[in-house]
Amino acid sequence: MSRDFSRSKWPEIKEMIKMNWGRIEEEEIDSLKGQLHLLSEKIQQVYHYSKDRADREMLEFKKELNPKNNTYRF
Repeated sequence: MSRDFSRSKWPEIKEMIKMNWGRIEEEEIDSLKGQLHLLSEKIQQVYHYSKDRADREMLEFKKELNPKNNTYRF
């Protein structure tokens, strides 16, 4: 689990991942084990996006997680 958010937030974040990237299977999300920096790679694999596009989507997701001060790190 990443230090960037508490374990208690992971179920909520998983749901947000499912809403944003519905083709990513729950087992694949679970395999991230809270390491959100790996999500960009998963987006690239599942959606066949370029690294640049997946990284841009991750930045937007980061803003959704904490819109006030963007303190989450990936």
